Amino acid sequence: MEPFPHLYSTKSESSPESLLSVSSNNHQTIEMVSPPPQFGGPDQGNWTPEDMFCAAISSCFILTFKSYTKIKKLDWRHISVIAEAYLDKTDKTLSFTKVIIKPTLEVCCEGNVDPYLEALHKAEEQCLVTNSIKSDIEFIPKVLLKAK
Repeated sequence: MEPFPHLYSTKSESSPESLLSVSSNNHQTIEMVSPPPQFGGPDQGNWTPEDMFCAAISSCFILTFKSYTKIKKLDWRHISVIAEAYLDKTDKTLSFTKVIIKPTLEVCCEGNVDPYLEALHKAEEQCLVTNSIKSDIEFIPKVLLKAK
């Protein structure tokens, strides 16, 4: 790992009548970004900053979980994470006041699910995105035992 601090940078661009695009170094550009329909944006399936906020939470959670389970040598089959962010008025501004993180983890067969629940909780505690936001976090983990 490189020494801290690490720098991450993005560039967003738009003209008055176009959707905006977001780019970062050598990554694929996201070209269809607009406000959500609730703020007058088109209802055409474009990515919104609000969607990207939720995507940052769910993807960071999974990557943190994968790192933790690799260190602990825990085998698992599949993970999905739903992140729900509630935008609300606070005092004189809008902000995300609450985030609900709902990971669902599939593991093989029968056995003790405690190490997997611990791994999910560790990922929630160590996720750098959720550690960087001021929203209240609600965490609802689920472990499913699936036959081979």
